[in-house]
Amino acid sequence: MIHPLKGWFSKKKRAEAYPWSLFKELEDSLNLIEDFGQISFNFIGKIREILPVRRQALYVYDQDLGRFKDAASFGLDEPALKSISFSRHDPLLKWLKVNKTYLCVNNQPGVLNSLSPKEKDVLRFLGAEVCYPLISMNRLIGILFLGSKETGSEYSKRDLALISSLTPQAGIALENALLYREQRERFRRMLRADKLATIGELAAGAAHEIRNPLTAIKSSLQYLEAKSRDKPASKLLATALEETGRIENILSGLLSFSRPTELKKERHDLLETLEEGLDLISFQALKKQVRIIRLFPQAPLELCGDRAQLKQLFLNLFINALQAMKEGGELKVEVTPADVQKALVAVSDTGEGIAEENLDRIFEPFFTTKKGGTGLGLSICYGIVKSHRGDIEFKSRINLGTTALVKLPLNL
Repeated sequence: MIHPLKGWFSKKKRAEAYPWSLFKELEDSLNLIEDFGQISFNFIGKIREILPVRRQALYVYDQDLGRFKDAASFGLDEPALKSISFSRHDPLLKWLKVNKTYLCVNNQPGVLNSLSPKEKDVLRFLGAEVCYPLISMNRLIGILFLGSKETGSEYSKRDLALISSLTPQAGIALENALLYREQRERFRRMLRADKLATIGELAAGAAHEIRNPLTAIKSSLQYLEAKSRDKPASKLLATALEETGRIENILSGLLSFSRPTELKKERHDLLETLEEGLDLISFQALKKQVRIIRLFPQAPLELCGDRAQLKQLFLNLFINALQAMKEGGELKVEVTPADVQKALVAVSDTGEGIAEENLDRIFEPFFTTKKGGTGLGLSICYGIVKSHRGDIEFKSRINLGTTALVKLPLNL
């Protein structure tokens, strides 16, 4: 394939100006790689080889979050990048999608002045001098931010056109990788749902079978305790009763996972429910030196659902987040509309994270990595979300924290 920019150079100048073999390498790598992460890192790596810059950041649309998140970077603080995201409604993204061309930040003050203060702060943090849209099928897939050149010189027209010629192919490759990942995720979720449904049926059956003899055992122990005049025997009976109570709690948890109690539907403000849950853990958060960040819309967000169950759901997620941060950190709760019919609640922590091999098992009853944990908390959360016809997913990276994503329909 002959690159269109090759006509700008004589053979000698071409050899001196840019390593054209990298174009072929980039084309081959984008065509052969299916993994989204590898494509992202490969793309910014090749850009750096062709045009060395001090900083690069690639943001790509995340279907689960409904926002553009950091996919790959160079020369920037990775944890700080994770806290930055963009919405399709942000002025910068709207400009890039409409104009379908790069933005030279310093040379287009009119556009810069139209951006929000937050966007201007992000561009300063990224040290961005040029922003490129990555578009496929008229859809904005990602944004490439380039900082200053290592030589200190300004971007020439040839530099700008060179990168522009690479972004369409990168956009197509990223979209293909995203579609492949989405299909894989759908299949994974279907398998998980089937597996949990089977476990739920077994758990419900076992819970009912155990509860009947347990009731008889508990009644007998209570009778014996009331009749006993022997202190050591009374103490043993009290311990046995306490353990039967613990078994009852476990059985209740299993039933909540497999067959949640009937919903008491009512219209209420989801933000109030979240605030109530945060109030309950505020003292514990202060004690553990965890800062709570609320990113809520200004207007109330009404939905129809069981307020008590939803409060339990989010309280469990808040407590899990606090337990993951043993040395302080940040608990961020962000509420955004996933679409016109759903609300998205993202509960993020800066804790130890969850190992990738455990992510698919976190909703299974009795699966836990916590010492002394029952492994029923997230199982109950899963049951509550499913009874509300919603979705719950976890994204996590070891030592970089975890985000629980809860999507709930506004109308049941």
